[in-house]
Amino acid sequence: MLSAAGCGGASGTAVSPLTSAAQYGITSSNLEIATTLYQDSARTPAGFYADPAPPGESYVATLHVTSSAVALPAATDFELCSDDWNQALQWSEAAATTGGTYNNLVGNSSTSRYFEFDRLRPGTPQIYVRQRIYRCSYLDRSGTVAGVGAGPAGTLNVRPLAGSDLKLLSEYLWRFTAWNNYGSAVLVSEPDPVDTNLTHALVVATLVADGAAPGCDRIDVLAWRHKVAVSSGALARSLAPLWSFNARQVAAGAESCQ
Repeated sequence: MLSAAGCGGASGTAVSPLTSAAQYGITSSNLEIATTLYQDSARTPAGFYADPAPPGESYVATLHVTSSAVALPAATDFELCSDDWNQALQWSEAAATTGGTYNNLVGNSSTSRYFEFDRLRPGTPQIYVRQRIYRCSYLDRSGTVAGVGAGPAGTLNVRPLAGSDLKLLSEYLWRFTAWNNYGSAVLVSEPDPVDTNLTHALVVATLVADGAAPGCDRIDVLAWRHKVAVSSGALARSLAPLWSFNARQVAAGAESCQ
């Protein structure tokens, strides 16, 4: 899946890796984490939300239509929502021209969370584009900033709200970040052990090439948290460093370096 947006940088003070790993139930060593990143062997843990590409399609891009894609006046660029299928189709059509070329509509579908409009982007290779527009009855991202790792994240309108709803949303939103690419992996997805008031955490390890020294990479382990207010559904996201370490790729996987 092609990612649609990146995430802002981490802020805060890193804590002990032993403390953090124990809090989140992480049993892998630093070198095992590094090997996973270098080999790109497992970007998500077991039970993580899956959004497989349609069968028979080699090149697939999945994106949410944003306010800027339809030239909607707004202070920020955010993912649109509507409970009106016709309005969603209108926005899809408005966003269907990229580089002056129209992406042909070949299908559509709906879930309780979003409307989807499937299109073919001409060229070589031909790309199957899954355009999505949230249902406002599920998630309203008005006033947020698409792709930012911290700050307001919209309003989750599911009622009653449960931890499983927040888990699903957190894992789904991860798919549209820069972490859904080579060099990153989700180590843990679980209710946050630090802030237990309906907060879900994804612990992400991400590779910074030559971040320590030439030929020596830095690997940052971060907690990306989504917290929801039960009464209003207001979402907030935060990004905090847990620990960092240095490694480089070798034939066996990874080794420590300075």
